[in-house]
Amino acid sequence: MGLGKEVGNSKLDVALRYDAGKGQWKIFGGAHIKASLAERVSDDVPASRSMMKKGYFSPLWTLDVKSFPPPTGDLLNRGELGTPKDPSEKRKYVEEHGEFDNCYSANARSVPSENKTRSGKHVFTLNLSKQPDQFALDVIAEVEKRRAK
Repeated sequence: MGLGKEVGNSKLDVALRYDAGKGQWKIFGGAHIKASLAERVSDDVPASRSMMKKGYFSPLWTLDVKSFPPPTGDLLNRGELGTPKDPSEKRKYVEEHGEFDNCYSANARSVPSENKTRSGKHVFTLNLSKQPDQFALDVIAEVEKRRAK
């Protein structure tokens, strides 16, 4: 991807690539994977910015796992994104600042973005039992866009 000097060679979690034919694979982006957004998602922001600047697809994919045990908590996994009306700083990375090409959460309690966001980027809540989900649709669209060039 040509970003080693800017962000290091081990920052990307999962490379996204497609079959360009004749035995060639082309990288078109990379997913930043986090079980919990407490896993220092802010550390991924510089890599994501650099990727998007060079035209790569740079989504954030999370399980958004965050719950609190008794006696103060109830063990419900509410995640860390907040809501569009009461956003966490982590949601703002996407909706306000556009630091990632969308956020895809597999936590059914994550509240998706409203239709319009300041950055044009969105938080999507995935239902992994229904495929293709929004993440898959967006990856497919990115590949089709590149093949059309």
